[in-house]
Amino acid sequence: MKALWISTALLTHSVIVGCTAGTTETPQSSSATPPLSGMDMSLLTSSATEPDGPGTQLGPYPDIVIAPAPGLPTHTIYYPENSGEKALPVLVWGNGACRNDGRSFYRTLTKVASHGFFVVAVGLYDTHADAPSTTGPQMIEAIDWLESGPSLPAGLGARIDADSIAVMGQSCGGLMTIEASDDPRVDTIGVINSGVFNAGSRPGLSISTATKDDLALIHTPTLYINGGSNDVAFENSNDDFERIDNVPLFYGVMEGAGHIATHRHRNGGRFAEVITAWLEWQLKDNSEAESWFVGADCMLCSDPEWIVQKKNLN
Repeated sequence: MKALWISTALLTHSVIVGCTAGTTETPQSSSATPPLSGMDMSLLTSSATEPDGPGTQLGPYPDIVIAPAPGLPTHTIYYPENSGEKALPVLVWGNGACRNDGRSFYRTLTKVASHGFFVVAVGLYDTHADAPSTTGPQMIEAIDWLESGPSLPAGLGARIDADSIAVMGQSCGGLMTIEASDDPRVDTIGVINSGVFNAGSRPGLSISTATKDDLALIHTPTLYINGGSNDVAFENSNDDFERIDNVPLFYGVMEGAGHIATHRHRNGGRFAEVITAWLEWQLKDNSEAESWFVGADCMLCSDPEWIVQKKNLN
């Protein structure tokens, strides 16, 4: 299996080293859709300034392997090389623009994996120019693949907690998430810089089949976060929040961050921190992570960078 290994030192420079070839490359974390007629392209970029200083830090398992999923070459996996006997809950991820590139969000996904999660990104490990767009059903394929008992590196299969599964995605990947959200094996979802288009709005902009009717099928605790009024998904996120009433729902807005938000910052920046905290709470029952979201004085509620709304959460 061709794989990548990320070290803490290398991540300082956002560089990935191939174990076998010994060469370096800098994956491009691009999730913007192609230019569309009449579209304000500034709404598809990041307006979040990366702060000075060390920035977002990795978790307790900073050495991350990135590799093609064995037996499922349409997907890419991320996991900590050394996590002892700790169980690894699962995140299935969909890329912005439904981009068929399993490494396009490597900063955010490396951050998640470093906290002891097994990540399956929908997308090719080695993408190419004519790769087709990814789809919501491919998220279900990832869960089916895990259930099939794939041939994984020695000891890894026993470490994966396939009974604890989150599905998340950015932009078009968020719509893929909504498409997959009714699967009973899913324990929580995250819709990042995304929201379902109303029927007839922005024809041709969405390449997902998700509809507003799908929101009623969500059955798990749900995280929505976006980059504010200059995020192209802002109005759709707002509308989704108003419609979803039957599950615990946290909605966080980092005003001014834009559509790509902090996903290109060191280790995914603030958005990766929030995603990781949600997963720590939902899939590991981490009470410290829960404090980010629960209570009138929750950590994000009192953070001046975030505007918070909640439903069915204390």
